[in-house]
Amino acid sequence: MVESLIDDGEVDITRSGEPVGTLAFTSTVLHGAVLPPDPPGRTGQGSPREGVVVVATTMLMSDAARRRLSDAFGPDYLVLDFLDAPSTADIVLTQPVSPQLTHRWTLMFPQAQVIITEILDPEFGLDVSGPVGRLLDAGAHVYLPPRPVEQVAENVLGYLAAQARPELGSAGATRLELGTDDGAV
Repeated sequence: MVESLIDDGEVDITRSGEPVGTLAFTSTVLHGAVLPPDPPGRTGQGSPREGVVVVATTMLMSDAARRRLSDAFGPDYLVLDFLDAPSTADIVLTQPVSPQLTHRWTLMFPQAQVIITEILDPEFGLDVSGPVGRLLDAGAHVYLPPRPVEQVAENVLGYLAAQARPELGSAGATRLELGTDDGAV
């Protein structure tokens, strides 16, 4: 019966000639290639895996959410849970955490760029918000990361100037998100 199940994928179960249920078998064989580890002492940048960028995520995500994120990055990216990612991962995607835990990621993935982000995706039940997101949700209009005094003034003036000439978009948009070129998020 087990061989039949493996060969055919389904076996009907009966008791005293009456159908009780169906037992189904689905293969869970992973398809892909085994990547060799980096050679000892490798200090170069980027991935040695022929154009594949490995992204290790440290936040709790379903497999479906991780697949969607991987699809959004594109075919040259492989998104894995940090527990499954090799130490040679290229990027560590993490939520705002303590400096000690952030440092831990740099030790676990010495060649990776550690990128801190917040995620809000109701479809996947993800609400990985941090202090910046909570401040913006509470009514703040913009977040400017720490910079020298002169650059803080430049960033504030740049934000105010952008507010005076808003870009095309929805009339209800009141919050402006600036790129990292001018130091604002």
